[in-house]
Amino acid sequence: MKNLENKKKFWRFSGNEEKYINEIFKRGFKFKNKSFSERLENKFSDLHNVKYSICINSCTSALHVAFLALELKKNDEVLVPALTPIMCGTSIHLAGGTPVYVDVNPSTFLIDIEDIKKKITKKTKAVLAVHMYGGVCNLKKLKKICKMYKLFLIEDCAESMIARDENNLITGSVGDIGCWSFQSAKQLTCGDGGILTTNNATLAKKMRKFSNLGFKVLNAKSNKIVVTKDQRQNPNYKRFDEIGFNYRMNEFSAAIALAQCEKVKFFVNKRRKAALSLINILKNNKYLIPQKISNNTYSTYYTLAVKLVKNNIKKLNWFSFRKKFMEFGGDGIYAASRLIHQEPAVKKYKIGKMSNKTPIAKKLQKQLLLFTTNQSNQREINVQTKALKKTINFFKIV
Repeated sequence: MKNLENKKKFWRFSGNEEKYINEIFKRGFKFKNKSFSERLENKFSDLHNVKYSICINSCTSALHVAFLALELKKNDEVLVPALTPIMCGTSIHLAGGTPVYVDVNPSTFLIDIEDIKKKITKKTKAVLAVHMYGGVCNLKKLKKICKMYKLFLIEDCAESMIARDENNLITGSVGDIGCWSFQSAKQLTCGDGGILTTNNATLAKKMRKFSNLGFKVLNAKSNKIVVTKDQRQNPNYKRFDEIGFNYRMNEFSAAIALAQCEKVKFFVNKRRKAALSLINILKNNKYLIPQKISNNTYSTYYTLAVKLVKNNIKKLNWFSFRKKFMEFGGDGIYAASRLIHQEPAVKKYKIGKMSNKTPIAKKLQKQLLLFTTNQSNQREINVQTKALKKTINFFKIV
């Protein structure tokens, strides 16, 4: 087991991470050319075909800053899928808006287009599309709806690194703003961190200011605070024209993220290989149904989401399936997050429209089995596939 852990650690950081960190140790934070943050932003923009990328310390911060940039007012509403982590709702609230919870599609597990149409009102200002589990929302339809009603489209791409929809549109490049995560479990990681993407110079400038204390000299292209020595040492110099936050990514994190970004296809391909191996076992199974991925969609399978449908099989339920899977050597199975408006904190502070009905999301949340896809090699993948086969045979699920 010890050797296996060492191997996992090695493959996860097998690029230029150590080299880039050592550059900082040798030179400090004074760079001859571009900082690691700037290099990461340029690399990420090229990778996702966007004009502006802004490094930040987490995807939660990215969401907060994105909604601050929209300048939400007290009664402004943002449509958000109910079946998604809590920060997708609280970030709207903290930026001054009101989250409106939207149901999800029972097959794709993603925000439901038809329910979006039903819940658009005169107060609606934006739609948050969350690309859950590595799947991709229908970006073409979402963009069309947002254009029709003059709404902002924000994409949460935390789990969909370099994913593409059936029209070959890459996540984070279609909406007005894309929000990304480099948290430790994600396809690309620097321990913790994130990035914002946009093609809008005005939004880019606002997001830089909100994420970097509100310095007035910041612009859309750079986080550099360029002031003269005389300005810095002048007691009359006024630095800030916005109220911002210290959400900046540090250079060590940026160095690691840059190295990871250089190998992102390698990391995503590993996840896809693991997920597709499990999906192959689930073919034609009427009780275990994987997340529906449209033809020509490139899912990055942050996790493999599988719906355990209602059945009459003796002693088979979510908990018994997970227990038996682990007994047979499986890594474990995660549950989907509780619906945003089910969380105690959201109820306590009455965040969002609590009366919104999301029956599909409510049912689906208790059905989803989230299988890990972060195995480092074929041998580890084989352990998971064998455990799944044995579990299916044990319960005689066909």
